[in-house]
Amino acid sequence: MDQLQTQLAKLRAIGEMLISPGSAFSIWSLAAAFMIGFAFLALRRRERRGRADLKIIARAVFSLRLLKSRSTRGDIFYFFVNTLALGGLIGWGLITGDAVYEFVLKGLDAGLGRRVAIAADGWGARIAATLLLFLAYEFAYWLDHFLKHRIPALWEVHKTHHTAEVLTPLTSFRVHPLDSLVFANVMALSLGSVLGLIAHFAGTKIADFTVDGTNIFLVLFIFLTVHLQHSQFWIPFSGRLGRLLLSPAHHQIHHSVDPAHYNSNFGSTIAIFDRAFGTLILPPEKNPHLRFGVLEDVKDPHGLTELLVTPVGQCFARLVEATGFRRPAPAPAEVQIYKN
Repeated sequence: MDQLQTQLAKLRAIGEMLISPGSAFSIWSLAAAFMIGFAFLALRRRERRGRADLKIIARAVFSLRLLKSRSTRGDIFYFFVNTLALGGLIGWGLITGDAVYEFVLKGLDAGLGRRVAIAADGWGARIAATLLLFLAYEFAYWLDHFLKHRIPALWEVHKTHHTAEVLTPLTSFRVHPLDSLVFANVMALSLGSVLGLIAHFAGTKIADFTVDGTNIFLVLFIFLTVHLQHSQFWIPFSGRLGRLLLSPAHHQIHHSVDPAHYNSNFGSTIAIFDRAFGTLILPPEKNPHLRFGVLEDVKDPHGLTELLVTPVGQCFARLVEATGFRRPAPAPAEVQIYKN
């Protein structure tokens, strides 16, 4: 009975995720992404051919080839793993944002003295807090992503996401649970620290503007660009705009197997941290028709074992290598030569 109640609660959570406007994967933001993608393709086709054939564009948007691919089936598998099978079973945050917030606030108050509280419900203070927390999220996203491409043990669990050979919005679920665990803790450290800083200098905790608990700036980008990052739509931002905002094409470059594109465009929605740390690559206007996936030797990148089990063993092996700890090799057996 308890198992049934647990699964029903998870199903309700999936329903809320699909209908909540502030969700990272709602039917409303997905619809907005498809409309933007459809409109972009129509405009591009009209520019090049003088007219937009809506049937051809519709087939490109709702591609059966993509839906039938094994890569997409792997994405769907991870959707159920992360929402039903493992969602809620693991305490994702070993470090919680609230604990970090309390630690930072108490430390600053003890070291610098308690501040006189300002009006916590003023629009100016709330807008500033909303912007700062959005920047904290973006920095945590960049840092988490950067570390997972640079630290071999973390790459082994993050690599699962990059084995996707076609990109659809469902690819955002193609994330190993250990990958999610690291992300949750990096995010807690960043957001908790900034919350503590804001509360100390404001003298009180200030609520940011949210939609169903999600920062309103992030919700805006979820509706405009985030779902299109994992898609077949080449929508580039170039020039000054491309140095400020990350377009869908920026992220598709990040997924490219071309070695020239490795370790680039780690951010989520804004380019300022990639630009600051030298990891920004601007996309060209013309679609280069990139190939996605990894060049490493992976037996079956879309098989259940490779998606869920193998990354754990490889991560552990990398950790053992990093610590320098290895079991001593067995002594060679004596070789006896028998003569007839």
